[in-house]
Amino acid sequence: MSINEKPTISLDDDSFCAVLNCAVRYALGRQSYMPGVVIEFITPLLPYLNNRALWCFDQDVTDARWYGGYGDPQIDEPGWIKFLNDVRNERISRGETPYVSHREF
Repeated sequence: MSINEKPTISLDDDSFCAVLNCAVRYALGRQSYMPGVVIEFITPLLPYLNNRALWCFDQDVTDARWYGGYGDPQIDEPGWIKFLNDVRNERISRGETPYVSHREF
C-alpha cells in the first residue's frame, strides 16, 4: 500500500477483531465513559464480525460478573448486559451456543 492509498479494514479480520476484544476487556469494569463508547462502536458491527470475536465477547462479558463486575450497577451494568444479549442473539442466529461460565454450575 502506498502512502496515498486509503487503508481498508475487513470487519471479520482476526487482527481487527482482536483489537475490538482488547477494547471490551479494557472497558469492562470501568466506571467512565469508556464502556458506552466501546459498546456503541461494536454493537452495530456484530453481524459482520467473525465467530471467534463473538465468542470472546460472550466469554469476557459473562465472566466479568465473577471477576470484578461490570462497573457501576446502575450505569455500566445495564449496557454490558444489553451488549451481552446482542452478542448472544447474533451467535444464536449463526447456530452457535452461548457461552456458559464454569462458575454458573
